[in-house]
Amino acid sequence: MGIKNAAIHNYYPKKEDLVAALLENSRKNLAANITQIVESGGSARDQLQYYFDYALKEFDEGKSICPPGSVILDFEKLPEKVKKQNLLLMDDILAWISRVLKIGLEQGEFNFSGSVEARAELVVEALMGARQLSSIRGRKTLVRSISLIKSDLGWKD
Repeated sequence: MGIKNAAIHNYYPKKEDLVAALLENSRKNLAANITQIVESGGSARDQLQYYFDYALKEFDEGKSICPPGSVILDFEKLPEKVKKQNLLLMDDILAWISRVLKIGLEQGEFNFSGSVEARAELVVEALMGARQLSSIRGRKTLVRSISLIKSDLGWKD
């Protein structure tokens, strides 16, 4: 966000302001990245692989918990502005994954039964949980979970 540590209190006097801004920034980054991959002609598999690669990259950088996952545990206790930004971010992620799965199913890239929305929730839930577990079990846990998600979607390499 381009702010030096010493100046952070000038921009965000309350912790909740900072957390809400970080979640909002994550939403903007997600939207920009989705636009870029769609405009580059990325297939449904390419888009979903981007999601997996992003999780692996963040793990490799020491960020085993994603921004929305970092505040879920105490969600009911959070200030309203943080809840709102977290829900908006989760809605954006789920809507994108749902679109990707729908396109992939229609184009034969994936093969699964059930609703696209429920499957998108499962993908996001599994990846979020795998990211957390990988923080104590290692990268192999995340890699294995991604492989299982792909298998569940009927993704054949």
